[in-house]
Amino acid sequence: MRELIVGKNEAGQKLKKYCFIYFREIPQSFTYKMLRKKNILLNEKRASGEEILKEGDKIQMYFAEETLSSLRRESEKKLILPKLSDYPWLTPDRILYEDEDMLILNKPVGVLSQKSSPKDKSANDAVLAYLLEKGELTQDMLETFRPSICNRLDRNTSGVMSASKTRKGARELSNLYSEKDGRTTQKFYLTVVHGKCQLKGHYDRLDYVKSRNGNQAFVWLHGGRRPQETLKYGDPTKIWTELYPLDYNAEKNVTLMLCRLHTGKSHQIRVTMQHYKFPVVGDPKYGDPKKNARLDPDLMGQLLHAFQIKLPNEVIVQAPVPDHIKSYFPKAEEKALKQIKSITQGV
Repeated sequence: MRELIVGKNEAGQKLKKYCFIYFREIPQSFTYKMLRKKNILLNEKRASGEEILKEGDKIQMYFAEETLSSLRRESEKKLILPKLSDYPWLTPDRILYEDEDMLILNKPVGVLSQKSSPKDKSANDAVLAYLLEKGELTQDMLETFRPSICNRLDRNTSGVMSASKTRKGARELSNLYSEKDGRTTQKFYLTVVHGKCQLKGHYDRLDYVKSRNGNQAFVWLHGGRRPQETLKYGDPTKIWTELYPLDYNAEKNVTLMLCRLHTGKSHQIRVTMQHYKFPVVGDPKYGDPKKNARLDPDLMGQLLHAFQIKLPNEVIVQAPVPDHIKSYFPKAEEKALKQIKSITQGV
């Protein structure tokens, strides 16, 4: 028999979900069968699996140790744990906010949010390495809960990136980035677009779909003709973005824009600005290659920065404006803060 004590990170989920994770290499039907046969008990009592676990609960698994080891042989293989030394960009000044449940980073350009191949180094693994280094995370804890990034940014999008440290943090951040909270949640981005853009206000009449692999988004005016190539991607959803021009650089013919997201679809700002004929500077997917090359042939990617969010505890977290945006607009941060104050406080 093996007895497992429910920790803080396991609490709040159903017993069956805990078991699905614990026996992740085994079909879920196995868990249901073991619950019916009373091979799995909760606090020495028969359980259905629907029970919500509390910290300190005891889960008894009545199997021979050889059987348990056999069932979990894949899950119990030693993980290759990331080391903080492999992520030199994660310096103390990159940590914008931290409490016992969440961690907010300032992601630099060029860093993946999550791995796309086993050899990649991602911000997600950097978070794990940081928590392992601090002793707040152990390999045993990773068996039943894995801290993770909660808002993915494209490789060349910089700025505020949130990660859960606990299951409570994961729930809070999920609510923060939920589209259901879009009318009240504060999520501001800065971007630089080609041309003199004067779009201002709420833009909530665009229909949106993305390709099955998620690498391409498409938008069109709600009620208008849908592009033929999008028909294979299912029903569209509406996206909603607030746009505010902050400054214009006449010499470079580019505009600094503040964007407030009310929905959070992949590539939302980039594809929205493409639709309105003001593509994001440096955007390799939705931008204008000729304009990008004329402006700066060495651009690394889209000039897009996740600038500010408001957390559930009303704390405002802000990522400093990066140099590649300040090179066009030295007073970008000052102008952005003034506009945000006007939007949120009615000043």
